[in-house]
Amino acid sequence: MNYDSLSLNEGNGSAVKKVGLVLIVGGRGETGRTILKYLASTYPELDIAVAGRTPPEESGRCRFIRMDLDGAVSPETFREFSLVIVACGPMEKLLPSVLELCIEAGTDVIDINDSAATAVKVLGLHEKARAKGVRIYSGMGMSPGISSLMLREVSEGGLSEKGVYRTRICMGTAYGGGPSSPYAMLDNLVNDIPVYRDGKVEVVRNPWNDENSGFRFFGKKKSLTTVPYSTPEIYSLSSERYRSGRACVNTYDIRCTMEGFPVYLARMIALINRKGRFSDVLASVFYKSGLRCRNSPKADPDNQIVVYPDDCPEKGIVLFGDVSSYDLTAAMAVSVADCVISGRLNEEPGVYMVELLSAESAAAVKEALRKRNFFWKSVQEVKSRKFDEWGWLERDASRVETLRHFGENWYTVKIHPRMSSVQTDILYSSELWRKIRSSCSFFGTCLFAARVLFRWKKFGYKLRTYVNRGKEYGALVRDLSMFAAGYSLAGEKLGKAEALRLYRQMFMTSGSSEMCWFLPRPETFASFRDGGKGILIYFKAMMERNQQCGFLKLGSRTDTDGNGGKITVFEIRSCIYAEIFTELGYPELADFIREEEKNELARIAADSGLSYEFRLLGEGNADILFYGV
Repeated sequence: MNYDSLSLNEGNGSAVKKVGLVLIVGGRGETGRTILKYLASTYPELDIAVAGRTPPEESGRCRFIRMDLDGAVSPETFREFSLVIVACGPMEKLLPSVLELCIEAGTDVIDINDSAATAVKVLGLHEKARAKGVRIYSGMGMSPGISSLMLREVSEGGLSEKGVYRTRICMGTAYGGGPSSPYAMLDNLVNDIPVYRDGKVEVVRNPWNDENSGFRFFGKKKSLTTVPYSTPEIYSLSSERYRSGRACVNTYDIRCTMEGFPVYLARMIALINRKGRFSDVLASVFYKSGLRCRNSPKADPDNQIVVYPDDCPEKGIVLFGDVSSYDLTAAMAVSVADCVISGRLNEEPGVYMVELLSAESAAAVKEALRKRNFFWKSVQEVKSRKFDEWGWLERDASRVETLRHFGENWYTVKIHPRMSSVQTDILYSSELWRKIRSSCSFFGTCLFAARVLFRWKKFGYKLRTYVNRGKEYGALVRDLSMFAAGYSLAGEKLGKAEALRLYRQMFMTSGSSEMCWFLPRPETFASFRDGGKGILIYFKAMMERNQQCGFLKLGSRTDTDGNGGKITVFEIRSCIYAEIFTELGYPELADFIREEEKNELARIAADSGLSYEFRLLGEGNADILFYGV
């Protein structure tokens, strides 16, 4: 079915000025492709070209320019463009020459530089760029970039009397990466590392693992060891152009951890690659390893940035979600482009990193990020909200069809690797489990668990014919037979009424956590021009996928109320949950799934302006009436 397109809230493309041609250098890379996707979807009228060694497999409406930056490239190549976005790497090898060419061509630039050594050279181009009337916005990626904006917000709040601020980054490995990505990491795996302390840059012995190394990220069960790295911010913070009176950052400590990359391996690489002679070999190894990791069911899909004063994470802010570092980098670069296109950056010609932007320009970029649904929250707010442990970011919130898990259901998506652990924690913290434990001895509890496993197998055998219906049915039968097995034995132990109450309570708690991961967040739907319509489109797509799998039948019709207003009605019938629970002899469980959907619809619609009515009809059936959409 073709769904109506639903765009982001007004602001990104509503005040577009004539920019002319935009060139993405490195448009075939992980970040470059994402930048291209974001720009093309937001500005269908914008002329975009892509430069690289080889043409993209699908260029679409974009012009391709063959460019080998290791060879001879003329400034004339860039002269026709109003804006160049540099997303190629390794930055330390390619970026300075590209910027020199753009300055000669008189073309403004946005780059995603994450190399501290390269930042020195880039900042050194300030006077030359100013003389040529060129604006260079450098380090506009994840870190630096988004982390820099977060640092500005925390430091401008004056939260540290001594001006000491820390950033901790946790990156998952579910996304692999491009061939040039490992070079930035290798640049920081050194024994002597530049850092920003007491208002200046100094080279210190890498502490690797000290009292500041451990950090507990949201969603993690234990503290992780973070590794120090040198970031381009240290050179902009120590620059004479940095207006420290606005936000005093006297010392900046930034560290990162990556899933499956222990500290001892980092130290070993620093020892082997002391002079960088093995960087190409190691980068190739890391690249291939990343490709293998992203196919693992245990690969972490989350990325998280926490910025805080002194040693007090509770006073800090956090950005967190099921997005890659490439999504974050591209979002920052395109948000800066949004501000260039709309004329919201008021800088004079020259070179600017986030720390060097005016307050108005920094605020404009932050607003543009927010409109693309990339935003951070206070640590205290996240701790107070029960299920923010799954994060809240979206990879692409330009349309409802690009939101997470659009057109999927619980049994067609790849489940988050932390889900099983979270579900287990919910079980062990539930009132149900406490009641079972208090009514049994240790031996009795073990016997109860063994009986659940035996009955689970028995129920699974009874439902074996369902497994042949489709690939999604195996997991469905496993879940429902396990749930019914536990419920039936709890009923024998605690009484049917008490078991029903406790199982409903546990189901709703577990389901709420699961759906906080599965569904987009309320803030996302609220960011659309018509959030109510977005929810209707999303919910219908999910139900239609359930229908395709044979889990239910969905009827859809349009009525009018007494005043001629439009009412869209969804009729949910023939629920597979009700069918299976009834066959097992527990029809009272049939409505749990509809109750959970009712609760989650209320949650995501809270700030959308959507008016609706969710009518539970029993036996897994329901009518949902959406008013005015």
